[in-house]
Amino acid sequence: MDKELCFENTSLDGEVHFLRKPDSYVSKVLCFPMSTCDDLRDRLGVLLEDGFIYLLESGVKIHGLRILGRGYTAVVVVAYNSTHGLGSLKLLRSDSRRSSLVKEAEIMKLVETTGLSPKVYLYKDFYVFYELLPPHICKSITFILDELIINNRVDYLKRLLYNMLKSLHQLDQLGVDHSEINRPDGHIFYCSGSIKIIDWESARVSRKPSNLTSFISYLIYRYKYASRIREVLKIDTSIVPNLLRSYKTYYSIELFDEIARSMSLQP
Repeated sequence: MDKELCFENTSLDGEVHFLRKPDSYVSKVLCFPMSTCDDLRDRLGVLLEDGFIYLLESGVKIHGLRILGRGYTAVVVVAYNSTHGLGSLKLLRSDSRRSSLVKEAEIMKLVETTGLSPKVYLYKDFYVFYELLPPHICKSITFILDELIINNRVDYLKRLLYNMLKSLHQLDQLGVDHSEINRPDGHIFYCSGSIKIIDWESARVSRKPSNLTSFISYLIYRYKYASRIREVLKIDTSIVPNLLRSYKTYYSIELFDEIARSMSLQP
């Protein structure tokens, strides 16, 4: 461990691991879940050539490593690039059934126009480097909703949900289906007034995206405070499902407005 960086917020404190002097942390991250792998040298060479300086050991402890996150396809760590600075580096796992992260990166680039995805800086087959969402600023949308409901902040809850649905409507109109909006915890974050969505590896371009409808179905049926949501928003569950079915046929702004009114969200 060569140095240690300290940030104003301790959620990003961590030890620095330089790629030009790779240690066991670098090896384990680049080869996850293995300690080493045949293409370690090749991955290091590409990252160095692309301007990466170090990995920052930060986040939760998984398999003995502090990282930002782990999925079936990839792991995510904090990295520093000479051009773009600190960011999230998503690395293809050595045991992944996927051969590339390029499709995910291209979907994220497409979605950037909506502001919903983190900004993509660089990508190759085995990595995507994108905007870091600091954990002290960005909170899971379900955590924020829980807090608003528990504290009975109804007006703020309505504004947040309206902006959330408006963003998902934009995504639907773009013709991109994230495919995991029905599980918003860990995928959708509230960052100082803006909505960000991560983990686009299962996303696809689709003629029938279901981002808005999936989130509303989760909210009024499966969310732990679903009954309270239905009560506060005066949702008639005999009307909303029909509106959602019509919406998935036309995706029109008129139907979006009608859905918002049916949930008492129209500003």
